[in-house]
Amino acid sequence: MKIACEHLTAEMLSGEITTLGQKNWNECSIIKKDTCSFHGDRDFKIELNAPVYLGFAESGQLIVMTLRDEEGTLQGFSLVIFYNSLHHAPVLCANVDAFYIEPGHRAYMRSFITAIEKQFSDRGVVVVGWPVSPFGKLFDILKLMGYAPDDVVMEKRFAEFKPCA
Repeated sequence: MKIACEHLTAEMLSGEITTLGQKNWNECSIIKKDTCSFHGDRDFKIELNAPVYLGFAESGQLIVMTLRDEEGTLQGFSLVIFYNSLHHAPVLCANVDAFYIEPGHRAYMRSFITAIEKQFSDRGVVVVGWPVSPFGKLFDILKLMGYAPDDVVMEKRFAEFKPCA
């Protein structure tokens, strides 16, 4: 298995990342069940906001970490967004926007996370936000790796969601 920080391209985003991203969404739908604002409407096709992701990548605010097998097939990915804190401007922060590893390759989870953390260190990140459901296995793995649950995001839906067909 090869772990790398790759440049995000439109082709990667619309192909490999969207494919695994959909699997991630589907799996999270099972884990979250009725605990999020999409309750009852989670079984739909994701629509990535490609211009925003690509703009972040072009400006250096986003990296994509990849986990590829010997044939070069994407088996896992993480999209990480970097920004300076809105409350403490000098503090560089990172937000793990997406994280997924195919079930058959999850033995590489800790080494993949460690490689992501190296990117944090290399860039001088002070604080990392890693949105994760407390009901999933990733939550427990992150706790073992020194992460602590902090704020809870409260959700409430204000309008009907109309997914694409």
